Amino acid sequence: LMVIRKLFGSAFAGDALTAKAISSSATRSTDEVHEYIQSGVDNLMLDVDGDGKVTAFGDGLMVIRKLFGSAFAGDDLTNKAISADATRNTDEIHEYISAMTTVDPIG
Repeated sequence: LMVIRKLFGSAFAGDALTAKAISSSATRSTDEVHEYIQSGVDNLMLDVDGDGKVTAFGDGLMVIRKLFGSAFAGDDLTNKAISADATRNTDEIHEYISAMTTVDPIG
């Protein structure tokens, strides 16, 4: 939720980004969350379809869909969200987001 909020820009400035979305056990402050997500935008890590830009209704929507699990299996993940300029196909986007959201308990 915080990722897509951040992608909507100034509508979720300051504490609006994390309001009712941040865990009580979070280790990052709201400012740090802003910075962390912005770094994913700036370095294009959140460009999940590989089109060279990060958008709320494209990349952000696909990330949220992936987090819903099997509800957005297969082509449902990218339906009406993937860019016409995408360099990744649906299967590659599934893999990309899975790798991005996998937590390494050791590292």
